[in-house]
Amino acid sequence: MKIWLKLLIGIVAGILLGIFVPDSKIDILFLEKFSSLAVNLGRYILFPLILFSVIMGIYHLNQNKKVLKLFIRTIIYMLIATASLAAIGTASVLVLSPERIPIFIEESSRISLPGLFETLMTIFPKNFFRALFIDGNQLLPVFIMAVLIGFNLNFDKVVTRTAVQVFDSLKSVFYHINSFIIELLGLIIIPSVWYITAQISRTAEIAPFTQMLLAILIDIIFIIFVLYPVIIYLLTGRKNPYRYIYAALAPSLAALSTGDSLFCLGLQIKNSRENMGSTPDAGSVNLPFLAVFGKAGTAMITGISFIVILKSYSSLGLNLSGVIWVIAFSFLSSFIISPFPGSGVFVAVSMLCTIYGRGLEEGYLILKPVIPVLLSVSVMLDAMTNSLISMLSSKKTGLHDDIPISNFS
Repeated sequence: MKIWLKLLIGIVAGILLGIFVPDSKIDILFLEKFSSLAVNLGRYILFPLILFSVIMGIYHLNQNKKVLKLFIRTIIYMLIATASLAAIGTASVLVLSPERIPIFIEESSRISLPGLFETLMTIFPKNFFRALFIDGNQLLPVFIMAVLIGFNLNFDKVVTRTAVQVFDSLKSVFYHINSFIIELLGLIIIPSVWYITAQISRTAEIAPFTQMLLAILIDIIFIIFVLYPVIIYLLTGRKNPYRYIYAALAPSLAALSTGDSLFCLGLQIKNSRENMGSTPDAGSVNLPFLAVFGKAGTAMITGISFIVILKSYSSLGLNLSGVIWVIAFSFLSSFIISPFPGSGVFVAVSMLCTIYGRGLEEGYLILKPVIPVLLSVSVMLDAMTNSLISMLSSKKTGLHDDIPISNFS
């Protein structure tokens, strides 16, 4: 059975459980813990997989002098995608103008972001090996460690031969374990989807957000089925673009089911090789990089959410400079929220509210009833976008082979 179909069945099962299991039959706190355990299982082998995959990816790409070309392509596409989606989200919510959200009193849950030097200390700890054990949400220190090791395996092939063999063997071992976990994802995601559905079904204040959610749905349909296919068609030599949308379906569903940006990364790496057509070296290097910095979907949902908050607190409209401000800060905030893989939009919107000020410092709290939805759709769009960016950058760097749809896993 195709992986995307297993995931779809798991999503449907989770939704049905969330809708039809009575509140009296399940403790929501227990379900939350069960959901967290499911996410942990999906991410269980991720860091060692990333460590050894990136080491060998950098090693091989460096031998072929492809590292810089791949990163330049990936970064350019990532910046364009993030800026475009931030602009599309902000513009669409201004045009569609969803209704104002009633302001209700909510207990403050202010989020503290790590400072610049605290972040740098996390990326570069006193002990090189501490990067592996600092935080299960911090992928960047592991990625940098792997890049450093990968670049330094070429200085003397006789000296490094044993290390290369060990790292390559470990990469294969963890890739095999990752493949086994992926086969079980259809079951693993059920508690997470159940918990998200239960949260939404128990929320009485969901109705005022209908128009906002409809605007987001329209944006997503336009981006995935119109904008991205046109771009792919033009950049891939006028080949059928929807085959790549279909190829990116499985990691997108995994992201949608959990709202966690790291949960789907192991699947993305496997999917980039077996469905998207990127070479193993290319996918194993640019996908972890994109998982840290590629948050185009989050930037879009952040812009939409902030405009809705602003309109709910004030009847004054935004002038052109205000619109540019929202787009710019939605764009910039998306690059610094990687330490929060399960709450990216919430963190980004709270940052914008704090920076904007003018009584809006805690305005993000009115979004709490729909935060599970916003997190899921933003991470889903991140995963779809990153999968396509990885494919395009690999293709333009000569690190791609077309895979027939019949051979998709």
